[in-house]
Amino acid sequence: MTNTSAGTIEDNGSPLVSVLMPVYNREKFVDEAIESVLAQDYNSFELVLVDDGSTDASPQILKRWQEKDSRIVVVTAPHNEGIPGALNRGLAHSRGRYIARIDSDDVMLPGRLSAQTKFISSRPDVILVTSPFEYMDADGKYISSWKSDAPHEVVVFLLNFFNIVAGHGQVMYRKDDVLAEGGYSMEYPSSEDFDLWVKLLKRGRIECVPVPAMRQRIHPNQSPQQYASVKRKNWHGIMSNSLRHYLGREVSFDEIEALITLWRRDGQTGMATLANAVSKEAFKRFCEHNSESFQRIASRRIAAEWKNTGHTFMGLGKKDEAREYYRIANEWLAIDDSSNNLIAFLQRLYRKVRKD
Repeated sequence: MTNTSAGTIEDNGSPLVSVLMPVYNREKFVDEAIESVLAQDYNSFELVLVDDGSTDASPQILKRWQEKDSRIVVVTAPHNEGIPGALNRGLAHSRGRYIARIDSDDVMLPGRLSAQTKFISSRPDVILVTSPFEYMDADGKYISSWKSDAPHEVVVFLLNFFNIVAGHGQVMYRKDDVLAEGGYSMEYPSSEDFDLWVKLLKRGRIECVPVPAMRQRIHPNQSPQQYASVKRKNWHGIMSNSLRHYLGREVSFDEIEALITLWRRDGQTGMATLANAVSKEAFKRFCEHNSESFQRIASRRIAAEWKNTGHTFMGLGKKDEAREYYRIANEWLAIDDSSNNLIAFLQRLYRKVRKD
């Protein structure tokens, strides 16, 4: 490899990093997304833009950018294949050793590529790096931030229940390992990232680089909203596969439904007992192989989910259900002796709900 002031180039002349961006009818946002990538201080990369059968002006916009900058590669799908298909097509055309993801309606933040590339290059045991990111509205106005700094050991455990890595556009991973896992599964549209992270766990570590990586745009036409109707089916498939491996047994449909109520707060009643039983079974396995410090981190996170779902039931006027979730949150917090203040708060909240 050849080091330059702006980045690293492979001995065969290929860039070390390929930035992969699928594009489908994003004429309103894609210019800003591309500009944010080209403005990175680490510039020894290629930007692979996959036009996934767009019917608006996106193809013309991509062509214009390709003519302006030699680092840009445009790949055109014959028809709309969906996000997993577009990503696999982009992977097939990417030359980089590492893949940095960004979506065509989001914005890459300064310093992201240099920080993530430096980290993953120095850690052969790391398969994927993630970073904090921000949420913005359709007009680019800041909404909130996402911080995911859980250690790898806790990430392994929590990926049984939800996508703790969160967004997709803030990660960088090793391309060859992803290809060895078959790339992105076409079975889980809009949850293809969650599925892939679970598969990658057997190949290496997932770590967080504490440099904000992107601004994720929240708007009605983004893919999570478009695929909302299939997400529950995706969760069932991914969680069932993951927990089967983790627990060493088949996991029932009802068990997954109960966990979805806990972790995604869908408002179903009568799920607390079953969700707690499966959670405790998984946590027992986790404790067999992890230190007390990791156990405390995991138990605090689980307790927070019970508390937040309790808040959801309170908002729905289901006080009995809320009371049960607050009670179980107390049980999980009791595992961590450093959580005494939060335990006291939840005890007061539990008493108040019971009185009301």
